[in-house]
Amino acid sequence: MPILLSLCILLPGCVDRVSETVKPEQELFDDNTFVNEDEHIKLTWTIDSVATIRLALEKQEGPNIDLYTMTEVNYEKYKQCAEGEQESFVYLADLSDPNTAGANLEADIDAGTYVTVIDNTDCGEAQPPDQGGLFSSDENDRARVDYRITAQ
Repeated sequence: MPILLSLCILLPGCVDRVSETVKPEQELFDDNTFVNEDEHIKLTWTIDSVATIRLALEKQEGPNIDLYTMTEVNYEKYKQCAEGEQESFVYLADLSDPNTAGANLEADIDAGTYVTVIDNTDCGEAQPPDQGGLFSSDENDRARVDYRITAQ
């Protein structure tokens, strides 16, 4: 065994082949931003082969938000819901967390184009507070979020 290990160390490229089999983690998104009330952030990403997607989100202030990952076709249905229509949409449960203040999610996903939505509308489970009344104005209940999405 020690002889084989010594030969591997002495032969050029022996160790390099081992490191090539491990795919490096690729950062898709990393930001800290506000999501205004009745709005959402759309993050579109594409992967060329099966990959492990890691999604981390932390709400730093404001109301809870909905976090959804879906296909582009379902994003169109989500948009109708976010605009107030009663449209239902399908999302990937392993990379979604409705009514959340923070999430650390991981899933193996097939090749394709996906949309991750950070939602501060009335569409999902979390809904911004409604302060609008006859004698008061509705404040912008924006949520400040820190998020990161990677693929490996």
